[in-house]
Amino acid sequence: MTTILETKRLRLREIEPADLESLYALDSDPQVMRYIGDGTPSTMEKLEKGIPRVRAYYEKHPGFGIWLTELKENGQFLGWSALKYLDQTEMIEVGYRLMKAAWNQGYATEAAQSLIEYGWQQHNLQRIVAVTHPDNHASQRVLQKCGLVLEGSGKFYGGECLTFAINRPQF
Repeated sequence: MTTILETKRLRLREIEPADLESLYALDSDPQVMRYIGDGTPSTMEKLEKGIPRVRAYYEKHPGFGIWLTELKENGQFLGWSALKYLDQTEMIEVGYRLMKAAWNQGYATEAAQSLIEYGWQQHNLQRIVAVTHPDNHASQRVLQKCGLVLEGSGKFYGGECLTFAINRPQF
């Protein structure tokens, strides 16, 4: 189990096959999936097929991917966080998906901020983007708290999204 980074409260680590049940609990919740793709919850079969792809991504793009996000103090599953290539582009995207019980506790902001810093420090990224469903105001607030600004809209992951971005601070 490889840990990518830790924050004050969170641990972000590689997703393992043993995480399937937790990921299914996340992606089968209609409220969690409301603004993802067409809003359809995922099936166990889809997630089972997805884990090997997530793990292969770690090999293909070292230091990038989708990471399980858990509480550092007790290992409680919260969801996942990501720093990866945006849907069929060369842009690097920050993202997150959390269990409903983890909403409104600052976890998404904490994870996203830490991944942005990780991108600057570990990968010398100059720009990081994010996309949200136009109606996902909570996610948009998280991005704005992290310093990303609305740049417009585009079609990603099969739907119309708002695009946000942050450029590396110049010191």
